[in-house]
Amino acid sequence: MVNPGLTTDRRLALRDALIASATRIVGERGYQALRVRDLAQDVGCALGAIYNVFPDLDALIIAVKARTLDALDAEIDRRSGAFGVRGMAPRAAAMEQLAGLARTYLAFATAHPRLWQALFEHRAADTNVPQSYVEQLGQILGHIERPLATLAPDASPEKRRLFTHALFCAVHGIVALGLDEKLGPLSGDRLSWQVETVVRAAVQGLADHPELIGAAV
Repeated sequence: MVNPGLTTDRRLALRDALIASATRIVGERGYQALRVRDLAQDVGCALGAIYNVFPDLDALIIAVKARTLDALDAEIDRRSGAFGVRGMAPRAAAMEQLAGLARTYLAFATAHPRLWQALFEHRAADTNVPQSYVEQLGQILGHIERPLATLAPDASPEKRRLFTHALFCAVHGIVALGLDEKLGPLSGDRLSWQVETVVRAAVQGLADHPELIGAAV
């Protein structure tokens, strides 16, 4: 229930302040470190005021995750001009876009490891995930799916989405295991080589066997 003494402007300002504070804490110590008392002290509000803006900490963490997705999307836009696709044939450009996206994803996860981890590790069974957050996830995957539409124009939308998810999972798995050093230490250059090589191999395989995702032979 919203505090009747909290105006819309003040509520929005408090919401922004809480998200900024939580983003800093998650970025420094992980989402498990979030405490309502620390947040209240950091932004200078009463404990109860936090619950007038967010029903629980899970809802606040989802807001932090949404801001992280915005940052990832902005980083993709910022780096896309350096993917080296200007003047290329459409299929070659699509390949370079996908390789560039893989490098960008690794760079973002390396620069913001705890915020990136929160995207996938945090689960909130009792909190409804906003539709806007689902759409943000779709927007990130859309960066992958658009080049695939160039590489496999005859594929069904469903198969192209499945291949998009599979390609993302392959890159994410390499990044997650590499940054956690689960298979031993790897330099950033070697991790970058791995994600880019897997993407290029998968896309080349798709070019050689378009029937894999329902394209006409």
